[in-house]
Amino acid sequence: MQKIQWTKDGINSLYKILEHYKSIAGENSAQQIYKKIMREIDLLEMEEVMTKQIQELHDIRIYDVYELSIQPWKVYCKIQESNKKVFILFVLDSRKKLEEILISKVIDSNV
Repeated sequence: MQKIQWTKDGINSLYKILEHYKSIAGENSAQQIYKKIMREIDLLEMEEVMTKQIQELHDIRIYDVYELSIQPWKVYCKIQESNKKVFILFVLDSRKKLEEILISKVIDSNV
């Protein structure tokens, strides 16, 4: 079992998504999105969900950052195999251009 830890950016990015959906679709929609994302992250904790490496980061020799796809969102996490920790770096809407956001967020990460 892996231990999940949320970074500040991870919490803030999830909060922004939930606030956005709350403003356009209401509280119930935001709650359903929250439950959906957290259910998948719980599976990540139990190592029962597949993640994939990110080619753009792999190309610049960052090998420990993975994405978990929860359509239409992606959860980006740093997995430390040695101590079984998963740091949730950020949650993004997968419909946005990701390459620049990913590289800047991962390089600026304090994990």
